[in-house]
Amino acid sequence: MTDLTGPSLTLVTDRNLYRQSSEGASGPISLIDAAIQGGVDIVQLRAVSGETDDLAIYAVSLHLREMTAGKALFVVTGDIELAEKCRADGLMLREHSYRPSDARSYLRGDNVQLVGAFARSVEEAARAERGGADYVQFGPVFQADEATNPDQSGLAVLRKIKDAVQIRVIGFGGIQTPEQAAECIAAGADGVAVTDAITGAADPSDAAAKLRVALDAAWAQRHVSE
Repeated sequence: MTDLTGPSLTLVTDRNLYRQSSEGASGPISLIDAAIQGGVDIVQLRAVSGETDDLAIYAVSLHLREMTAGKALFVVTGDIELAEKCRADGLMLREHSYRPSDARSYLRGDNVQLVGAFARSVEEAARAERGGADYVQFGPVFQADEATNPDQSGLAVLRKIKDAVQIRVIGFGGIQTPEQAAECIAAGADGVAVTDAITGAADPSDAAAKLRVALDAAWAQRHVSE
């Protein structure tokens, strides 16, 4: 993946980009800016299913492109045209949509460099790789009703996916703590994608920083073991 050599930390967000400062400072502070300062290196815009206000989501995507420029990669989920218009770095394909190679052929220009795909199984991850994906997001890694069979847990499937493919694998779903992020890296992930772990924190920058420390430490430990 472009400009990524270590474990990536993705913040998945939508048009709700701002929150009021918990310190009571005048005016809003940006969750995105805070997250990037804390260590987020990919910002992924997820358009709400059934989104009808095209101008609003376009304005949000342009703002995100501006905010992330030179600081983090910017990825758009699902919308090829939107990814092109806002000069995103990457496109994350929705489930049951285009083959990655087909999506790439529809892209004009050279701004969108990365094409990723969602996967919920080893088979789907392998299919995405064969189809030309640069990386996959696998999830959910953690669930409240986790299977009693350890071989069927999210972490176990994540390990199997890493054994089956050569592209990067990003864990997502249920990752709320630095400890869980570290578990994903130990299981073979090349990064994690989160939302609430950062957006729901009293201090988003600090939350991102703690996730970044955990990811880097687990990455270093894994590569020492290898």
